[in-house]
Amino acid sequence: MGEIHRLHAALDLLRPRTFFRALARVNRLVEETKLLRAQIDQLSTRIEQLAIIETSYWEHETVKSRVNATLDAESVGAHVRAAVDMAPVEMEPFPHIVVTDWLPKPVYDTVIHAVPPPIFFAGREERRQQMKVPSTLAPVLSQHAWRFLSNHVVSASLCDALNEKFAAIIRGYVRTFCPDLPPAVDLTLHASDGRIMLRRPGYVIEPHRDPKWGFLTGLVYLAGSGDNEAYGTQLYRVRDDVDAPSDKPYYIDSARCELVKSIPFRPNTLFVFLNSKGAHGASIPADAVPPDLIRLVFQFRLGLSEAAMRQILRHMPPEQQTVWAGAKSRRVVASASNSRY
Repeated sequence: MGEIHRLHAALDLLRPRTFFRALARVNRLVEETKLLRAQIDQLSTRIEQLAIIETSYWEHETVKSRVNATLDAESVGAHVRAAVDMAPVEMEPFPHIVVTDWLPKPVYDTVIHAVPPPIFFAGREERRQQMKVPSTLAPVLSQHAWRFLSNHVVSASLCDALNEKFAAIIRGYVRTFCPDLPPAVDLTLHASDGRIMLRRPGYVIEPHRDPKWGFLTGLVYLAGSGDNEAYGTQLYRVRDDVDAPSDKPYYIDSARCELVKSIPFRPNTLFVFLNSKGAHGASIPADAVPPDLIRLVFQFRLGLSEAAMRQILRHMPPEQQTVWAGAKSRRVVASASNSRY
């Protein structure tokens, strides 16, 4: 009887309905196992992050007084404004500046030392990870130094210096898509979207332009003295260049792109450009050495206030409104359209 029962059970498995039910259960079990493994990996990562944060507290207490003396907003601000003022504006392939030694060396050294370990960048494709700045999930020294850089340098003295540097260029640029721009519209730019980007061998970002409303993009190269300068940013002139068709990042066929120059990946270098025409890109060869090489860049954007966006949209030609409307401006498009005339 036992053999007959097993034979019946085996034959039952061969029936299509039974077979596919069993297969569905197996697939469900596989998916649940994958989800469980992902959750375990996330938990392990968080435990390691918290352990590093706990250990870092004592390091921060040891160097707190020295770091606080180094991170002085007034003296750092004066240095930053002078460095930006000295940098010439280059117009090809789009307006940009390259600021060398943009931070006092002790401040740059502190910021580099305070970059969180790679474990804090976990959670995305390994070759293109990032973390927002400032972050509350980071070692204490990292939080302290990067909050200072974000709030007291980028959003304050640097933002002021860049507004002064690019004021005429920004107004001229806005008039290219909003010819009826009233002179009284406040085009002061404000910093946002600060993030540290961690890149590894095999990383490629094709020639592109950033989202439209991010008028200025800033890149701070967090390089060490021995890092390969070739892993900077490439600037391109675009054949038959046209305006980006939407407010989203605009990727351009590389066959239309002509390399104009490369910005070297040098320590304490700030690269700022107007997101207007042409394209930029970056890459690290898959066979770059050492295999564990990482490239760290701090990126931020400068854009308009919501009030200024509303005024610009109100005075744009209707066809331009369609191009510039998007996720960031959606909340102001309706009121701008209704009050144009």
